[in-house]
Amino acid sequence: MSDSKQDPIRNFKLIINSALFCILISLIMSSSVQAKTADLTREFGIGAHGATPSFGGISLRYNSLSPVYLQAVGRFYLVDENTDHMFGGGISYAIYEYKGKWNHARLYFSFEGGWRFYRDTDYLEQRIEATTFAGGISFGGELIFPLGGIPLGINMSIGQGFGTEIFNSVNKNLAGVYIGAGIHAYF
Repeated sequence: MSDSKQDPIRNFKLIINSALFCILISLIMSSSVQAKTADLTREFGIGAHGATPSFGGISLRYNSLSPVYLQAVGRFYLVDENTDHMFGGGISYAIYEYKGKWNHARLYFSFEGGWRFYRDTDYLEQRIEATTFAGGISFGGELIFPLGGIPLGINMSIGQGFGTEIFNSVNKNLAGVYIGAGIHAYF
């Protein structure tokens, strides 16, 4: 087929794909609007949460102690002889909360800590092992809104971290700014 014959076909496929995408978004939004009085004050949340440069994984949140919130984050990767494990936890205190009909919002301070173990082989076939212990304080916010009847929370935080890293038996102190973000579905 020549290019002149393919252009109308490509345009038609683009129009169809765009229309299907718009219909899907409309269905999701209309089901959220029809939920009207969705209960956004759920006790547990599960999702993904991460912080730069190397902490992050599956996240569990517990909200029943409002304005105090608890969170645990972890991951476990095992590929051949290489590993990358991480476990962290945090406690946050909401300094401001807004509970509306359509969404909930909160601003919070959080104390967080974590452990990471990393083992890999570099390009010279040398074994690399690193263990990191870190902690910090952060300031962040979360917005919870119903999406298809399910409360969905999106959060972001920025903080000051500190810790130590043991890299191939050599200790190194760490400090720096970190940025974290996550998304959770509440049930």
